[in-house]
Amino acid sequence: MAALKLERRQNVRAYFSGQLGICYYNLGNDAEARKYLLKSANLFDPEKPDFMADMYGFVQFHLGSLYEYKGDVLKSLKARKLCEQYIDSQEKDTRWMLYSGISRNYEVLGRPNEAIEYSQKAIQVLSNDDPGLAYLYESMGNNYLSMKQYSDALQYFSKVLELDPDFERQDEIYLKVANCYHNLTNDRMALETYRRMLELKEITGKKQNLTWLYTRIAECYFRLEQHEKSLQAALEALRRRAKNHLEKAELRSYLTTNQYELGRYRDAVVEGEKTVKLAKNFRNNNEFFFRMALSYHKLGDRKNFAKYRKLCRKMFPEDNWNKYLDKLG
Repeated sequence: MAALKLERRQNVRAYFSGQLGICYYNLGNDAEARKYLLKSANLFDPEKPDFMADMYGFVQFHLGSLYEYKGDVLKSLKARKLCEQYIDSQEKDTRWMLYSGISRNYEVLGRPNEAIEYSQKAIQVLSNDDPGLAYLYESMGNNYLSMKQYSDALQYFSKVLELDPDFERQDEIYLKVANCYHNLTNDRMALETYRRMLELKEITGKKQNLTWLYTRIAECYFRLEQHEKSLQAALEALRRRAKNHLEKAELRSYLTTNQYELGRYRDAVVEGEKTVKLAKNFRNNNEFFFRMALSYHKLGDRKNFAKYRKLCRKMFPEDNWNKYLDKLG
């Protein structure tokens, strides 16, 4: 502080002010850190003697972090881009964290291509076994996922788990891996991932609602035409507490769809009528309602068959199954 007051050379004063700002930053005093970092940034002048490119860049680096923490993404990005102009003067850790921060800024701004570009730059700075890579791979996966490029997203989420099997957001990564497989219609691998998640949750012993996870397992088994296993997963989920009527209706719908595929048409409609009382608009409800109509047809109940055929036409007018139901009628 005393040196700052005595010094008259502008760029040297900028240096001391920046050092003070960084000290306050490390102490967690954001207000004082911002005050001195901004003073330093404004004092630095590359046209005058004693300009220190490394310190100027380092000051902008810390400003970028402060602005990001406060939620001002545009100011954060601007500061970091100023630091990038002097990237060659920065230490390795500063370089990769700067690129990673710019990537996060672009991600928040909904610019995934640029976010990926800067994550790749950060990855190139680090060695193959650096712990920081896991976070960069996660960022890459998230950005590819936002663009629905599921194969690329899967590649990077898998790298997270390979590099750090105990990654702090392990549950989220496994769920994203499963969702990627689901969107790639690889139901077998999606099922394997959901089952792995279930094993991990049971190992930890934490009390948590796993209804949604059993529902996803039931869905995978259904798509793999393993209907008894799908039915058992749905029944296991029903033993737990669903969050709301929609979740419970979606879950119960697997009782009907699987009972139909197993030729148990009476059981299918009995369970189905209970489901309809809960809700009609839920995920995958088209599979449910068409099987309700088909079950009543198999049972020879023309009245209820006509009722559900009409309902299917109304709810899913573009579905080709309507033509099949019309032929049966």
